[in-house]
Amino acid sequence: MIEIHNQIVQSGYPNYLGCRIPVKSGINVDFFRENLIDYDDEIICEFLQFGAPIGYQGEMLNEGSSKVKNHKGATDFHDEILAYLLKEATYGAIIGPFDKNPFSCHFKISPLNSVYKKDSVERRVILDLSFPPGRSVNDFISKDVYLGERVQLSYPKVDDLVGIIKDKGGKCLVFKKDLKRAYRQIPIDPGDLHLVGFQWDNKLFADRVLPMGLRSSALICQRITTAVSFMFYKMGYMVINYLDDFGGADTVDKADEAYIALGALLDSCGLEESKQKGVAPTTRMEFLGITVDTVKLTLEVTSDRVLEISLLVQAWLRKKKASLRELQSILGKLHFVSTCVRPGRLFVSRLLNWLRSAFPSNVVGSGHKIYRKIPVEVQKDLLWWHRFLSSYNGISMMSLEDWSSPDEIFSSDACLEGFGAITSNQYFHAVFPSDITKDQLHINCLELLAIVVAVKIWGKTFCGKKILIFCDNEASVQVINSGSSKDAFMQTCLRELCFIQASFQFEVRARHILGVENRLADYLSRWHCSHKYRELFKSAISVDRYEEVPVLMSDFSFLNNW
Repeated sequence: MIEIHNQIVQSGYPNYLGCRIPVKSGINVDFFRENLIDYDDEIICEFLQFGAPIGYQGEMLNEGSSKVKNHKGATDFHDEILAYLLKEATYGAIIGPFDKNPFSCHFKISPLNSVYKKDSVERRVILDLSFPPGRSVNDFISKDVYLGERVQLSYPKVDDLVGIIKDKGGKCLVFKKDLKRAYRQIPIDPGDLHLVGFQWDNKLFADRVLPMGLRSSALICQRITTAVSFMFYKMGYMVINYLDDFGGADTVDKADEAYIALGALLDSCGLEESKQKGVAPTTRMEFLGITVDTVKLTLEVTSDRVLEISLLVQAWLRKKKASLRELQSILGKLHFVSTCVRPGRLFVSRLLNWLRSAFPSNVVGSGHKIYRKIPVEVQKDLLWWHRFLSSYNGISMMSLEDWSSPDEIFSSDACLEGFGAITSNQYFHAVFPSDITKDQLHINCLELLAIVVAVKIWGKTFCGKKILIFCDNEASVQVINSGSSKDAFMQTCLRELCFIQASFQFEVRARHILGVENRLADYLSRWHCSHKYRELFKSAISVDRYEEVPVLMSDFSFLNNW
């Protein structure tokens, strides 16, 4: 292996382009090639046969290995790390031990670390290739470019599994399979061995496979498992893959067949499956931390996770400044819960925007030491999460909506003094309170406020439904459908609308209609102006089919200072 490494380095090209020396692994490269002839990412077959380049683009750093010390997560668990190394050696996943650098070039040594695996007493061993900041291996691996091509990788979400469930129908069966040692089954380019070194008990080693802790490992792994999903799709089944997790669904009569076929496919690929993590077809399953129930059509987060995230948000509301790592931590947790709470995604995107502007890529390496003042708008979004999580039970309905047939439709309208709205069996009208009119708000703001009041009045009856709003104000329609606005008052209305949606678990879409098509709501908005509008409204409907509902002063009060 050392001789092969030196030969590849001397060639100046990745192995798959230059020497093309096949690497040893359990993967059935011929099977991949036979089944990916029409696949748009067929180059992964080259990576599997000749090793995947890690994407390092820097000059070799002249740094002695003796200067690198392993982290406490490794040194405090000596026996566990030793057992891990012995196991990896039996798999042929590492080379060594060496007393000194065996390569013809510098041998980059990075520290080992370990953390507890989720719900396990076992520890996950990590090669910290981000150490030291600014001079690490990962610092010279681009997040945006791999082998000269822009990286446009997007990971599947629980939403994608919900999409399969929608396709297969309620009460269908879900299943999953998990790869064993996923990264550790994928060989790296032998020419990169000198970049993934570590030391243990005064001996030197190097990884032959993707290390946990390498910036490009997830990208490479995802591309390979996505190819497996493509093969499965060609077999007539549907599955999504998130790194080493495969989740699928099928009808009751086909689910067992699909589950068995997925296992057979992994076996044909030469990919080792973690049998104990597989879940046979069932109506209830955890996937990516979310429990999916195809009978109740719900997505569930455990109460412990909700409490954990709620306490973190509370702590943030007391903070004035935050570091990159702190921001990344809360973003990850809020993104997780917004998988179930779709309206909450709006209040994750603004934190993401702050992350990009406050911590650009040139400070990421030292981001844990740099603190930024938390913007007011971010604090308002965190307040939204605090208010919502305090009453959230962790259960949300799946979004299986077909907007061609909404469950409920209402139309609304506003003028400078009054507003109104009507559903299939109820209506209301009112004048704006003096607290509203004295501010001389733009008509766009008043139109959106009218919608918010309507949703507050009818929100409980909308529970679990898809609601379509007809409105003749284009600005309001755009704000609702895009989830954003530059106007402060309309932003506040949007936060209130999203809170009510999340609380009663319904979804809204807005559709713009011409004013002449919105006559009923227009008559209601001008009810106070003249008896003419009242008579026009009553003559246009069957009055006995509709109930007039009152508008209370409390309907104009927002639940929080968003």
